[in-house]
Amino acid sequence: MIQDSSDIQHPIEWAMETDIDPFFMLANWLVRDAIEDSTGAVQALTSKETTLDEFRTLKRTFKQLRTQGELPADRRLGARLYAASIAGALVIHDRLITVQSHARLHGAFEELCMDPDMPEEIITIVRQACDKLETE
Repeated sequence: MIQDSSDIQHPIEWAMETDIDPFFMLANWLVRDAIEDSTGAVQALTSKETTLDEFRTLKRTFKQLRTQGELPADRRLGARLYAASIAGALVIHDRLITVQSHARLHGAFEELCMDPDMPEEIITIVRQACDKLETE
């Protein structure tokens, strides 16, 4: 079945959107490429509709950005959203998708929550993940 080209949003169209926070533009592109029908990073990381497999995909995607990002800001964003992927899976699916220690996760979550560039929706889910870690 051939898709109607009007149903496909090309990267140039993503770049032209004016309501995207420039800090998150790269993350949104990566998420839209990795997860079909996703509207962007914040939505994917905080939605109850995001499957466990999609959270694993997000984790891999942001891990790659964390290690291979062109700029330090890209790598920092990758690290923050890598942690948010783990937090989202823990809160929404009650599954820990990493082998990292609770102490290490707690530190990463706390750093993310202190980052003024992080949207409140992501901070909220990360705080919920911190609470879950403390009760385990």
